[in-house]
Amino acid sequence: MPRPGITAYDLLISCPGDVSDYLEVVNHSIDNFNRMFGELNNITLVTKHWSKNSYPQSGDKPQELLNQQFVNDCDAAIAIFWTRFGTPTDEYGSGTEEEIEIMLNSGKQVFMYFLDLPINPSDIDMEQYQKVLDFKSKYKEKGLYAVIKDKHELQRELSNHLAMHFIPIISGENVTTNNKEKPELNIRNTEDFSETFYTVHRTNLLESKFIVEQKEKIIEDIAELKRTSLPFNEIVEGSDIDTEEDLKKVEISGIELQQAEIFKNITKKSFYLDVTVDKDIKKVIKEFAEVNQIIIEEDFWNLGNLKKSTLQLKLAPPFGTGGPTYEGTEAEKERFKRIEKLYWDIRTYNEYVVYFEEIDKINFLKLAISNIGTTFDEDIDIKLIIPKKYLINYSDLPMPGINIIKELIDIKFIDFIFSIEETESMDEYSGYPSYPLNISSHLKDPLLLNQRSIAQEYDDYKDELLSEFEYLFCYKTFENENNDVVLFHVNYLKHNTTMAFPSVLMFRESPPYIKYEISSKFSTEIIKGELTLNGN
Repeated sequence: MPRPGITAYDLLISCPGDVSDYLEVVNHSIDNFNRMFGELNNITLVTKHWSKNSYPQSGDKPQELLNQQFVNDCDAAIAIFWTRFGTPTDEYGSGTEEEIEIMLNSGKQVFMYFLDLPINPSDIDMEQYQKVLDFKSKYKEKGLYAVIKDKHELQRELSNHLAMHFIPIISGENVTTNNKEKPELNIRNTEDFSETFYTVHRTNLLESKFIVEQKEKIIEDIAELKRTSLPFNEIVEGSDIDTEEDLKKVEISGIELQQAEIFKNITKKSFYLDVTVDKDIKKVIKEFAEVNQIIIEEDFWNLGNLKKSTLQLKLAPPFGTGGPTYEGTEAEKERFKRIEKLYWDIRTYNEYVVYFEEIDKINFLKLAISNIGTTFDEDIDIKLIIPKKYLINYSDLPMPGINIIKELIDIKFIDFIFSIEETESMDEYSGYPSYPLNISSHLKDPLLLNQRSIAQEYDDYKDELLSEFEYLFCYKTFENENNDVVLFHVNYLKHNTTMAFPSVLMFRESPPYIKYEISSKFSTEIIKGELTLNGN
């Protein structure tokens, strides 16, 4: 039996084609709202979408026809974006953008969401994705959107937002927060959520299992090389090489036989040089041995009668290969390789020690913002005021050495050390920007890998590492005469919820205090306070 006096609110669903899987969540949220609130209050939310509410019509531009058919008459809109922005119209970057602007310019509500989901770079139209990022940036300061990580979060957020918007309309009230229902924001540490004790801590990477095991492996390799030293062989003076043998070597190398006369009197000594351990390699290994009280005898460097051919080095391509050919026993060749590997292992270990030593000097502080009130809050701005010369910005940190930077990126070292991990009682920060897609050139085109210098590869990895820092440390920082000021934004924080700061805060020394100011949509006053750190 039909119910008399039902008020229908038309809700425009506007989104590009790559988020079609999320329309089911939207419809489910609206059905729940109608069941929970609509039936009791004789209202209903009715979705409008071009796929079911448009019809063939001529006489105007396609988007203008859609606007006339149903867009202009809608009471509110839901817009969702991921990687695609849509097809341009005559006046806007896409039909979705035009629909959103029509609604906003008419003073109507737009529920706007951006999906923060994993993206396969090969599936992305970068031009489309950049348009999405630009559009998102346009509305960043206006607080008109939320960032969503999955379907569950979209359903939760959309359900809350529908209730926040339509329930006051149903009851005839203004959208205000009364004294009984209000948010209550404060800053806590992440260890025990205390509002009294704020403790800085340091890492102890130099004592980590990772470093200890690297050091132990190097010591074992030195011990093995000491146990397997080669006997000193008697050096026999070389005699002239038989002319036929000379000519065969020359012939194999590709030189015309008529040019071979110049090689007739070449001696074996001219073709081969004794291989010795480079002085720089010796220096690095000896320094490690001395620090670790390891005695290295002279026979450690003995390579027997290992020699290398100079012919390939002297001949230009295509005759030569550009690298030496080694002549000797397998034991001699293997020992030379192991000493070189030992050198590079120590170089890598030393770079880790230098880098970790600097990280271990930093004082870290992990903070979170809590809402212990009885209702949600939105558009929250947090300002931290720190005495000058204490704060460390990520740009002040040392850059890892050339031998370790790729491994640090691969093991996600930045995220492990500088992020604040989500727990069952604390949410991860929700306001991170879209993850940067500035894929380094060594990842863009593997065919160019062998054409790039080591220095160019190192620069690429440094850029990649800085992008990770920039993503995580999404604060705005300013300086005045006496203080460093740190700002960040939280779009939405529901009641009885704690959310981590975007990252750790870093200090050269523990500051004597940190003042803070919190402003938000539903807080009538700016909340001010001061954190006193333990030990001060």
